Amino acid sequence: MEKTTIANEKTNRFFVRLRRIPGEHWYLATEGPKITTSSRRVKVPDEIRTQDFLIDQISFFNKQIWYHFTHDDLSGWLPKRNIRKTFRRLDVPVVKQETQADIDNQAAALMMLLKSANSHISYDDLKAAIAKWQRSQTGLIGLSDLIISETHSIRDLNKANLRKLDKQLLRRRPIVLRVGGLNNLRSSLIVLTGFNRKLYFYNDPWTGRLESVSENHLRKHWLRGNLEAISY
Repeated sequence: MEKTTIANEKTNRFFVRLRRIPGEHWYLATEGPKITTSSRRVKVPDEIRTQDFLIDQISFFNKQIWYHFTHDDLSGWLPKRNIRKTFRRLDVPVVKQETQADIDNQAAALMMLLKSANSHISYDDLKAAIAKWQRSQTGLIGLSDLIISETHSIRDLNKANLRKLDKQLLRRRPIVLRVGGLNNLRSSLIVLTGFNRKLYFYNDPWTGRLESVSENHLRKHWLRGNLEAISY
């Protein structure tokens, strides 16, 4: 009996952490990329049990959802029921803005968003679309045509609450936020990529790094950005 892969949505890579549960954590080891009835249980080594596991595939087998992970030289299938619901971080490569100009900040943030949806837009075409949008003097939702053309969907998260942002991240979709006061900048765009119980993770075009911020500070900076947010 072979596994059946969940369809309808390509699985962008993301990181998970294991729940705290009594007994041993385990995964299914396989000889190939599929789960079968001969797949064997293997204990998750204690030294990596609290670390992040990179997920690159989701499947359904024996009435359960399974996450295929890689961790250094280990790989296998983790049952979804053993994954924390309070942690998620998307594997979105950071793009550092080329200059301090607003258009380069916006281009870097939007490039991260679009590339996560496998867009092949060129940097020059993206900057041209952003320049046109800047002239319209509309908020992030004014980028709808661009995002729809590259991702085939749009999600308006303006003035949403943080729980709605969490749900979008759990759908494996990064979010572009306008923030104010971050890095002592009056206004800039960042790309929200994950959360845990206390922090949010984001890619910062200004620093070119994955950063983290407390929930309260994210709310404060986002409020200064007029609660603008968009995804796909």
